[in-house]
Amino acid sequence: MGVFDRLTGAFRRPAKHDAGASAGGQLTMGDAQLKQLAALARMRRGVADVSVSRQRLDLQAADLQKSLDSLESQASAATAAGDSGASQTAQGRQVVMAEQLADILSQRDALAEQEAMLAAELAQLQARVAGFNVTAETLKAAQSAAEARQNIARSLKDLQDP
Repeated sequence: MGVFDRLTGAFRRPAKHDAGASAGGQLTMGDAQLKQLAALARMRRGVADVSVSRQRLDLQAADLQKSLDSLESQASAATAAGDSGASQTAQGRQVVMAEQLADILSQRDALAEQEAMLAAELAQLQARVAGFNVTAETLKAAQSAAEARQNIARSLKDLQDP
C-alpha cells in the first residue's frame, strides 16, 4: 500500500462517516436502534449469567446437603458402635458443613433477588426499546408520506405547466 493510497483512504473515511450521521453529530435512527439492541443483548446476558450462578449454588447446596446427611449417618453409626471419637469428629464436620450450607443458601437467595431485579429491569428496557421502535416506524412512515406528497405535488405541477 503506497502513500497515495493511504492518503486517499484517510480522506474517504471521514466523508463516509459524515454521510451517515445527522446534523450536530447525533446518532441516526438506525444507529440508535442498533445501540439499543446491543444494550438489550448485554442485559439478557447479565440475567442469564446471574441465573446460571444461582443454579450452580443450588447444585452446590444439594451436594452439601447430601454430605451432611452422610455425616449424620456416620455419626449415628459411630455412636451405635461406641466410637465416641469418630462420632465427635463427624459431628464437628457436620457443624462446619452446616455453616457452609447456610452461607451458600444466603448467597443463592441474594442472587435470586438480583436475578428478579435484573429481569424486571430487562422487561422495562424491552418496553422502552419497543416504544422507541414504534416511534421510529411512525417517523419513517411520516417521512415517506411527506415524500409522497412532494412527489404528487411535483407531478401535478409538471402536468399543469406545458
